[in-house]
Amino acid sequence: MRFKHPREYFARVAAGAPVQEERTLGRGDLVFEFALNALRLVEGFELPLFVERTGLAPAAIEDRLARAEARGLVAREGERVRPTERGRRFLNDLLELFLPEKRA
Repeated sequence: MRFKHPREYFARVAAGAPVQEERTLGRGDLVFEFALNALRLVEGFELPLFVERTGLAPAAIEDRLARAEARGLVAREGERVRPTERGRRFLNDLLELFLPEKRA
């Protein structure tokens, strides 16, 4: 989480406490945060990187990748997943597929 005012941030840095909030990400958050960073890149990512960074198996995103691929938002080439031109143009729609599911 970011500080709203730079003065507050610099005051906290000077006091030795620059972190505003710290929390552990759940499984859904890990998937979304990874997608948010990796799918912005034209070259996308390789599945072993997903495993390395999240600690989750590729099966954790298989259904989302299949939906994205069916909509023409990603292309898979072996273990590489990359956003298509359409996926880059509609990046928000692509990333929405990776949002954590809401629980009532």
